[in-house]
Amino acid sequence: MQEYFISANDFISLVTDLLKDSAVIAPVAFNGRNILQEITPETIKDINLTGFRTVEPFKSYLFKLTEKVSKYFGADEPAQGKKLVFLGARGCDLEALEIYDKVLGEGDFTDPYYLANRKELLLIGADCTDCGKTCFCNMVNGQPFPGKLYDVNLTPVEGGFVAEARTEKGEKLIASFSKASEEQLKEKEAVRSKTSAKLEEINQEFKCRCTVNWAEAHKINLENSKAWKTVTKDCVECSACNFVCPSCTCFLLLDQMENDHSGRYKVWDACLKAGYARVAGGANSRPKLYERLQNRYHCKFDYSYDRLGRYACVGCGRCIDGCAGNIDMRKVYAELVRQVPLTAKLE
Repeated sequence: MQEYFISANDFISLVTDLLKDSAVIAPVAFNGRNILQEITPETIKDINLTGFRTVEPFKSYLFKLTEKVSKYFGADEPAQGKKLVFLGARGCDLEALEIYDKVLGEGDFTDPYYLANRKELLLIGADCTDCGKTCFCNMVNGQPFPGKLYDVNLTPVEGGFVAEARTEKGEKLIASFSKASEEQLKEKEAVRSKTSAKLEEINQEFKCRCTVNWAEAHKINLENSKAWKTVTKDCVECSACNFVCPSCTCFLLLDQMENDHSGRYKVWDACLKAGYARVAGGANSRPKLYERLQNRYHCKFDYSYDRLGRYACVGCGRCIDGCAGNIDMRKVYAELVRQVPLTAKLE
């Protein structure tokens, strides 16, 4: 695939053109981190494609926190998407989007509201030029640069970006720019090598302690309640990990009166909440917190692997950053691996 060079000035022109008929969501720098913001012509200059993933995930623009899905005593309006551009989506964000595509967009039951938004989406990815202390995509078969789903991917280099198109739509977007030089392509590879090396260094301790793959470690410890009570001792059930996770897809439906009209709303749900598994009559299949945390981890690494053929965790580390109890998913994994021989002896 041909690679192009987009200068800093050309990048501003490109985003200006996209804004004519699309909402553009991109990272901007704030207090030393990147956060998402809907871009306007006045804030194009604030877009920051260096560093690593944003504090919050892109998912809320496709899978909204609260969304009206039906109304009573009247015809439902068909789902309508609007043209949307995700600019600067990192490899972990795109991996999470693949999970959404599988869960909400495939099979016998699909989400028409998600699909309407997804259809109108242009994906412009970006390489990580750095990584955070909680990033661990390399431990869950990921990498610090996009490898799938993007229409165009940008690698920051001196004076601009090396741009690579993956789709016909992406090729059409950047084909008018000049071809990247050999020096620029070498700089792109150097950026990727440097970030990958730093990511390996950050997670070396955990890799040395984790000799069993994630799915197997969770399967073996499925009935090991002692292990799960140990890793749950610091959990306060705040559910920040659920809500900040880019790949969590759980929701509930609420009926609500609004201006004398009844409607049904789709709202994000959290599997760590005590009421998540509660059914009519008050029965609860997971009444204890450690059982709910265990279910969350099995959902990410065990059940998902059997159902989707991949982990439902993308290693972005947002759950670690957001946890009130400072629970580190990598340390949980290491503890499960440590428990594997003990579990085997019990069997």
